[in-house]
Amino acid sequence: MIASQRFEKIVEIVNNKKIVNTRELAQILGVTETTIRRDCEELEQKGKLIRVHGGAKSINQKTILSNLDEKEMRERTENYEEKDLVCKKAASFVKDGDCIFLDGGTTLVPMVKYLKGKNVKIVTHSMLIAEAFHDTGSELFVIGGKYIPEYNMSVGPITLGNLAHFNFDYSFLGCAGFDLNRQMIYTAEMETMLIKEKVMELAVKNYMLIDSSKFSIRGFYSFASSSCFDAVICNASDNINQDELPDNFIVVQ
Repeated sequence: MIASQRFEKIVEIVNNKKIVNTRELAQILGVTETTIRRDCEELEQKGKLIRVHGGAKSINQKTILSNLDEKEMRERTENYEEKDLVCKKAASFVKDGDCIFLDGGTTLVPMVKYLKGKNVKIVTHSMLIAEAFHDTGSELFVIGGKYIPEYNMSVGPITLGNLAHFNFDYSFLGCAGFDLNRQMIYTAEMETMLIKEKVMELAVKNYMLIDSSKFSIRGFYSFASSSCFDAVICNASDNINQDELPDNFIVVQ
């Protein structure tokens, strides 16, 4: 396959998959990873794709996520199976008698069903969590404050003040994106970030839940290094080279 044909195929694969790693492209095209990296560098210069750590992503995929972009994403039910896998693993750490915090956002919602039957205390500022809760064996505490309809959660000084009265065995948090190059986790705006920071102060252990679609996505605001968490739980994906992930990542199949 000549270079021009290889270029066309690379762009086609990247646009279809949105993000793909160098190893997979090399296997599909039957060339070395060095060749793929060189090809992607040239294609990026031509404006055909965006290089990311370990691979490439489509130019049509959003790179810096604002609150409006995240709102549109939340209105869709994409990547539910991946989120479900991540939440199932996260729930396995919770034992009877624990007090936990569940963050807002669609990533955490499937976790509610995996906590059913456990005698736990759940604190949240998310109406999505409240709506999914149907367990008489547990207790749910929903914190009020300034309600943001597009996020279905409460934020602001009242929420932060109420949070200060609680202590947690575990917090389970979501995010807008994760950048492997910087090992940085992002939010799309600042108000939800303040909630996350406060919760992390109050919890004995903190877990970040990420589905693979959020890799190489930068949010408007840098929230925390992935090393700040006891574990980052994500689903396995062809787009993720597990050998490049930090030691505190837990990858579920």
